[in-house]
Amino acid sequence: MLLMFFFEQSLLLIGLYVFATFLAATEIGYRLGSRFNRNKDPVFSEKQEKGVGIITSAMLALVAFVMAISISMADSRFDTRRKLVLEEANAISTAYHRAQGVGGVHGETIMRLLRDYTQLRVDFITVGENQEQLKTIYEKATVIQQRIWSSASELAARAPTPITALLLGALAQVFDLSTAQRWALEGRVPFNVFKFLHFASLMAVGVMGYYLSLNRRRHPVLSSILLFAFTAAILLIIDLDRPRGGNIQADRSPLIWTLESMKETAK
Repeated sequence: MLLMFFFEQSLLLIGLYVFATFLAATEIGYRLGSRFNRNKDPVFSEKQEKGVGIITSAMLALVAFVMAISISMADSRFDTRRKLVLEEANAISTAYHRAQGVGGVHGETIMRLLRDYTQLRVDFITVGENQEQLKTIYEKATVIQQRIWSSASELAARAPTPITALLLGALAQVFDLSTAQRWALEGRVPFNVFKFLHFASLMAVGVMGYYLSLNRRRHPVLSSILLFAFTAAILLIIDLDRPRGGNIQADRSPLIWTLESMKETAK
């Protein structure tokens, strides 16, 4: 629960915490190594150094492997969110133009509602993690979806033509993509992956500190660079895995372009 709470904090705070724990693990490993090998025979120490070096390399490689998997998972979810924005914008544009082709009172009503709906979709992506605003947007979007579908169904009942059938299909795709977009923005990398990554990283840098103690040299600059790189990689994973609150966000430009095009058409 402590880690779950912490991963919801700012990236700066998380970075300081992760880097501090890495430094602490390295120092503990170094002190343990210095204590256990203080009076050891030099020949024995040399052999032990080789063995510990192999273990250290293996553990650091494991951490790198887990980091690569975690980044891949987070990036895959980010790419899905980015693609869904484009797909939803294209679907809304298609539905809008088909409503425009239908014309009449129902066509104009659907076009107007789609403009309002698109604005809500832009707000849905950019609102951040404010749950109250999200709830309000969900409720408004549901009402507009019902009104759009009611108008389209009435139109199809009065004039069951191929274009009205195409309009219904386009609207159904728009609503399906809104659900997919909501799922994508709430999906996260399994938290157990983060816990394992952090635990494995602590063990690896601890063993690294133990290995450095065998040489009786800390190498503070190189060690700090490595710990900083590990911290940066973990922060990158967390940032990619924050669909609403991270610094790396899916570009909403396609929806904005679609909304601007609709407004130009309405003039």
